[in-house]
Amino acid sequence: MKWDLIELSVNFLQMFVIYKTLELYYVRRFYFKYSVEILMIVMTAMLSILNYNLSIELYPYMYIFFYFLIYLTTVLIFKGNIFSKAITIFLIMAFIGACELLAAVFIFSITGLDFKLHQEQNFIRFEGMVISQTLLIYTYMFLKKTTKKERLNLFDNRYYFLVGSILFLTITLIVMVIWMYGNIEIQDESINNSLVVFTLCVSIISIITIALTNKIIKDMNEKHKNDLELQQMKMEHAYFTDVNSVLEEIRILRHDMRGELAIIHAYNELDQRDNIRIHIEKKLREIDIQLMPQIDKDNIITSFLNFKLKEAKCKGIDVVIESKLTEENEIHIDKEDICRVLNNIINNAIEACNECEECIEKYIKLDIDMIGRSIIIKSENPYSGELNKEGNKILTIKKDKTRHGYGLKSIKGIAEKYGGFMKLSYDDRVFVIEVHMLTKI
Repeated sequence: MKWDLIELSVNFLQMFVIYKTLELYYVRRFYFKYSVEILMIVMTAMLSILNYNLSIELYPYMYIFFYFLIYLTTVLIFKGNIFSKAITIFLIMAFIGACELLAAVFIFSITGLDFKLHQEQNFIRFEGMVISQTLLIYTYMFLKKTTKKERLNLFDNRYYFLVGSILFLTITLIVMVIWMYGNIEIQDESINNSLVVFTLCVSIISIITIALTNKIIKDMNEKHKNDLELQQMKMEHAYFTDVNSVLEEIRILRHDMRGELAIIHAYNELDQRDNIRIHIEKKLREIDIQLMPQIDKDNIITSFLNFKLKEAKCKGIDVVIESKLTEENEIHIDKEDICRVLNNIINNAIEACNECEECIEKYIKLDIDMIGRSIIIKSENPYSGELNKEGNKILTIKKDKTRHGYGLKSIKGIAEKYGGFMKLSYDDRVFVIEVHMLTKI
């Protein structure tokens, strides 16, 4: 009776692995929920009856017919190519036999006992069953994790290392028990029973451990996924809140713009340009836009500096501009050249601030003054302390030398064009550039 229960359990495990492995690759044909499970129980009962009444050596064709029946049931219950199912079943059967052979060789290599004992109903045969079925279940679990769409994505490499380690420890413990059984004389039959229970518990505990690990990691994956979805929902909520806020501000601005345009139109009809400028500057200050005082009559330099000021502030760089120039000063230098100098100076300063990760404060101090007949532009900014020098020349540190490194050359060329010069000074934290240009040559 004891061996009948053991073989019944082994037969069920094998039917379980066969049909469940096929279910990994093929879709059920019927909507009935437990169709595969019922089929496993029926085929287990048939195999157990076959083993109880017939010997495989005397009736091999009956066993071949039984395996053909397994194939027919898979064709009936699963959709898919019938030839691929035949190959899959053949590979599974071959692996089942390989597991049993491997377990037998393993046992008799350790114990040194007669290989024929494996066919007898004793402790050795039971240990072979435990090892072979443990290998079989682990293989199915491996196939499931590498085939199913919901397979584990978290800690994949460490997961498989854990599974392999537990399997190795399980087989090692069972082999140690078998070695004790084969090399130590055991007179009390109850000890044999205890060893049987022990080896069975080791195998079951290892399989349960992996099953629980699967469940835990799957729950962790699900929780991680839910957290990401919740975070995304919060971000989307914050985004839409900001969008609604901006839209509300635009509606208010659009409403107020009518009145502002009416005022500007009235000043324009009266040809009061100063009042127009004052009104616009007032409104810009109300929305926190810093404006340069007018330093040239036609506002070319002033407008350009306001544009660069806004660009720097958008990148988180504080800009301080000091100028003693006014619209009354006569500047006999092409203002486009002055803007080119300012553009190169400020661009280099912005780039240096962005690349200076260790800089606590990122700033640009720009001073524009006129002394005698010379316009002096002086700029100071922090930098990373890294300079690429060739003699007295400072070269760009960027990889693409063909597209970068022309800023200082341009500044120097414009300064010399107006009889002036460019002066550089720096330490390990601050870079200063000073440009002198004569207003009359």
